[in-house]
Amino acid sequence: MPEPDDPKNAAAIRRRIEAAKSALNPKRPETGPASQAHLAWRMVVDLVAGIGIGAACGFGLDSLFGTTPVLLVVLTLLGFAAGVNLLLRTAKSVAVEAGEGKDGDSGSSRKEAPKEGNGG
Repeated sequence: MPEPDDPKNAAAIRRRIEAAKSALNPKRPETGPASQAHLAWRMVVDLVAGIGIGAACGFGLDSLFGTTPVLLVVLTLLGFAAGVNLLLRTAKSVAVEAGEGKDGDSGSSRKEAPKEGNGG
């Protein structure tokens, strides 16, 4: 049995502890330009998909019911609203992950100035 004060044993234990910690704490996702471009394209695709699905459903229902432009316009606008909603949710989740708070605000306007002196 190895001695508890043995430096080799302590180093091996430290390595095992670090390996266990790194397994529990996954690395944060990349935050470079490639990640930002991916996020931007995702937001664009969400918006275009919302508009496209709304327009396709509107066109299909218009041709089914014979109400030529009405449902196309209404459902295209609803698709646009759904796309904008997805954009806002994505932006809010990115802001929360970046540590800016739940409302997407950096919180800098809420910070109080440091008080000078002991009693204030």
